[in-house]
Amino acid sequence: MKKKKSHLIISLMGVDGSGKTTLSKKLNLFFKSSTYLHLKPYILLKDKRTVVQDPHKQKKSTKIVSLLRLLSWLVSYKVFFLQRKKKKIYIFDRYAHDILIDPLRYKHNLSKNLTRFILNYFPEPDLWIFLKPSLKTIKSRKRELSDIELKYQIKKYSIFFNNKKSVLMLDTNNQSKILVKNIKKIISCL
Repeated sequence: MKKKKSHLIISLMGVDGSGKTTLSKKLNLFFKSSTYLHLKPYILLKDKRTVVQDPHKQKKSTKIVSLLRLLSWLVSYKVFFLQRKKKKIYIFDRYAHDILIDPLRYKHNLSKNLTRFILNYFPEPDLWIFLKPSLKTIKSRKRELSDIELKYQIKKYSIFFNNKKSVLMLDTNNQSKILVKNIKKIISCL
């Protein structure tokens, strides 16, 4: 008999402008026992991130800084989920694995093999939601990345999700109310 999980992890992933933040915040409002998180849990410190207007013009960190950052994320995820007792839904706007798709955004400088190896120790979401609107829709929402970079990242996300279980691919050109209802149906089956 399968042991019931004490929590449900949902990760929304996709390129800038795909609708991750909008949809994850609507899902958070929809589910009474849910928590919205961006990328990673913050255990000791408050989330003090700022919006990076041009994430690809940042310099990469050193390999040791990249390693320490990724390991600190791992500790944050592990400790966060170890201390959760009651049934709750955690909705992530991006997830640690996003670092494989867009390492420049995180100034990440480790090899893909080492990064994948470390990511294997992260809690796996129960449901991956890949948001994939048209390029025209993405460009109407955000203009941070070039068309070439957007197409490249969409391809990388597609390859990434080909190897994952429990993936829901959504065309976020649709109305978010319809998307939330569809996601609710799927979550009720998990």
